[in-house]
Amino acid sequence: MSEPDVSPPPRSAGARYFAWLYTPAEARGGTAALLTLEHEIMTSALAAIDHGVAHVRLGWWQEEAERLAAAVPVHPAARAARQAFLAAGLPAPDLQALTGLAARVLARQALARDISSGDLAGDAALWSDGLVQPLATLATGATRVAEADPRAVATLGHALYVQEQAPTDDSAAALREAIATVPAALATPLRGLVVWSTLVLQTRARGAFAESWAAWRAARRVERSRLRG
Repeated sequence: MSEPDVSPPPRSAGARYFAWLYTPAEARGGTAALLTLEHEIMTSALAAIDHGVAHVRLGWWQEEAERLAAAVPVHPAARAARQAFLAAGLPAPDLQALTGLAARVLARQALARDISSGDLAGDAALWSDGLVQPLATLATGATRVAEADPRAVATLGHALYVQEQAPTDDSAAALREAIATVPAALATPLRGLVVWSTLVLQTRARGAFAESWAAWRAARRVERSRLRG
């Protein structure tokens, strides 16, 4: 069965585009599918969408996440993700943590409640489990992640989410430390995630050229195993 065609993130997606671009070639198709799924699922929690429509949309994606986990998805991006994982000898990814995150965000909007530090930590854990872990597993293989240190990927995903959503000096320091502690054996396979994380920290990288240059430099540091600094 051929893999459904899924477009990569647009250049306007910024760091996510470069995460796809610097992911190892054999994992780019599945990476594009996973990033598309993240976008579609999290769109259900956008404040601009009518709340009733958002609930209907999210309900469909919750059902699709269950279908994907059961290896019977219907959405083209979900089918592409399934095929990519199958080709890599991996079980279908479980994105139900992402739909759980969207549900949490939507519920807070309904209550007009500000996000607390506990909310942020819980959201980060779900996002890491629902997106970063599948991205890392596809790029490296489940065995290699487990053998190196499964906590390293979770730590990177958590720190990346917090820095994107609520950047502070402390969150930036935590993300730099997470990048620096990516196991050497996983550095090249996780190059896309490292580039993404590095760009999130590069507040001075304004404009297409500056962003491209910062992404290239981050990728070069990965290849030279110079992740700290």
